[in-house]
Amino acid sequence: MNASKVPTDKSVVVVGIDFSEGSRDVLRMAASLASRPESEVHVIHVLPLPPGQTLGASRADREIKFADKLDTARTTIHEYVTEVIGDGKQVRGHLRVGKPDVEIAQLATDVRADFIVVGTHGRKGLERLLLGSVAESLVRHAPCPVLAYRPKATPVWDQIEPPCADCVATQEATGRAKLWCERHAQRHVRAHTYSEIPPSFGMGAQTFR
Repeated sequence: MNASKVPTDKSVVVVGIDFSEGSRDVLRMAASLASRPESEVHVIHVLPLPPGQTLGASRADREIKFADKLDTARTTIHEYVTEVIGDGKQVRGHLRVGKPDVEIAQLATDVRADFIVVGTHGRKGLERLLLGSVAESLVRHAPCPVLAYRPKATPVWDQIEPPCADCVATQEATGRAKLWCERHAQRHVRAHTYSEIPPSFGMGAQTFR
């Protein structure tokens, strides 16, 4: 997020979807964040502006094709909205035409959103709607906090080590009251970790390795 606000009561959430493979996951997460009754979820899909003059296509043909795209998008967004209606939430679909970052930010302004949820992945063609550049632009320009959804199935960054299996077992066994296994409670393996409040590991972890 680009701000520290976390929804604690009735929330107004704008979620941008591109109809790609992960869009349903993005929408479900946004709906779960707006879990309180009477919260609002505004689902938006943005179509690019119709192209200009194209060789081999008349203006009438282009208008018909764009109208077909609008109809298809309208039907699809209705399906998405129907999937998350319930629990007293108000869920509304929005179909707009233009630049994705501008239109998503504009909707967030129009409905006075508490935060925006967008995906950071795309596939091909029009499904590239919510690539990093759009998410980055929203983080910089949106009128509210922005949450960029990234699925857990995404390959792990090669600079990040996997969690210690013993630490994971300790967290699960203690309900996360303890974070580190016996070995790491004496000296935490992360060289940059030199202090923790409240402490959950030994004094040995408070010095650089």
